[in-house]
Amino acid sequence: MHQYIGDRAFYKTLFTVAAPLILQQLITTSVQLVDNVMVGKLGEEAIGAVSVVNQLYFVVILITFGALGGAGIFTAQYFGSKDYDKLKQTFRFKLLIGFMIAVLSFVIFSFFGKNLIMVFTDNPNTISLAMTYLTYAKWSAFPWILSVAIANTFRETGITKPLLIISLVAIFTNTFLNYILIFGNFGFPVLGVEGAAIATTASRFVEFFLMLYLLVSKGQFFKTSLKDVLLIDKKLLSSIIVMALPLLLNELFWSTGQTVFLHAYSRRGDQALAAMNITSAISQLVFVTFGAIATAVAVLVGNTLGKNELDQAKDNAKKLIATAVMVAVAAGFILFILSFFILNIYDVADATKKIAQFNIRINALFIPVFSFNVTLYFTLRAGGDTKSTFLMDAGYMWILPVPTAILLSYLTSLPVTLMFLLVQMLDIPKMVIGLSRYRKEHWVRNLAKEDV
Repeated sequence: MHQYIGDRAFYKTLFTVAAPLILQQLITTSVQLVDNVMVGKLGEEAIGAVSVVNQLYFVVILITFGALGGAGIFTAQYFGSKDYDKLKQTFRFKLLIGFMIAVLSFVIFSFFGKNLIMVFTDNPNTISLAMTYLTYAKWSAFPWILSVAIANTFRETGITKPLLIISLVAIFTNTFLNYILIFGNFGFPVLGVEGAAIATTASRFVEFFLMLYLLVSKGQFFKTSLKDVLLIDKKLLSSIIVMALPLLLNELFWSTGQTVFLHAYSRRGDQALAAMNITSAISQLVFVTFGAIATAVAVLVGNTLGKNELDQAKDNAKKLIATAVMVAVAAGFILFILSFFILNIYDVADATKKIAQFNIRINALFIPVFSFNVTLYFTLRAGGDTKSTFLMDAGYMWILPVPTAILLSYLTSLPVTLMFLLVQMLDIPKMVIGLSRYRKEHWVRNLAKEDV
């Protein structure tokens, strides 16, 4: 049992790396919940409209994380081996691929936005509100994706505290602008959903300029000039692409799978669509631990592999898995208790609240399973075993959970609550697949020492 319990130095490092990120994401999620409630006061059609657009952006977000994640694996290991020249090249790759994704998403949303929205709803009012929101929100991809490229690199090199301050400024900017633009406070016009979109986009630009300042002042290990942004060694570029491609495909299929889930649930009506949005917003209050897991693995496993301390990396991975599950049990208990009263902050129908309450409790029960799988995923990824991550994540999703959700939606009359329960239960077999790949130890590799 002692092999799953770390010493004081282990937990000190874990706390130093993870605590600022958990606090940052908890504050972000809390403010987003307030935003969610603000939009909810405009009615279920408004909250459904914003939910649909956010789901479309969720695909962009995860594709971005997948594309940047391949370079991030090398970033963590090159930082561990103190190879700062190659570290800078991995950052350049992130900037280039991030900008390309931003342009592509902007073009797709500009020309095909309405068609994508109509996948989730045929309500003319909801479609109109969603298009209004998307008109402004599509611009936010540029500052947000470039901010992610900078922030991820800081996290992969173990620097997280300044990111907390930037997030605080950005999210409170978003909240304040929401307050004055959605409801027309302080003499501003009442803009409703349009105001929410403007607030989100403005806060993304504030975040980007602050992140740019942090890069110039604190990013000495990886900052680069624009004239050098194309200077990436061909062999390294090839290795990053080979590493990133499975991650990119994984996030593409996983995010589209999540979109299919929302489509399946939305077939039960606008109340179901609104309830899923509320479920997600409230569940994120405890799901914030997942981001901390990713950063902790990058530092305690990825950096350690880069130092060629392979046995130590394996030992750290075991302790991280055990810690993640124990924290998840506590987080699930908190979420379950919250489900009894937190829905009172929403101005929606009682039927919508009942659906959301049931689904929140399901997430509370299954968060230890989710956390176990997330830790395995990022551990496999830290050592470059991206084929296994694809197999246990998106590959599994499209073989079982996605077809199950579609069949339940189209061929049965089951309520959305039972549909959600059955789909979430399918994360249990996924644990077996992930554990099997983890025990094969293909991820125990020092990529920084290998011939790239």
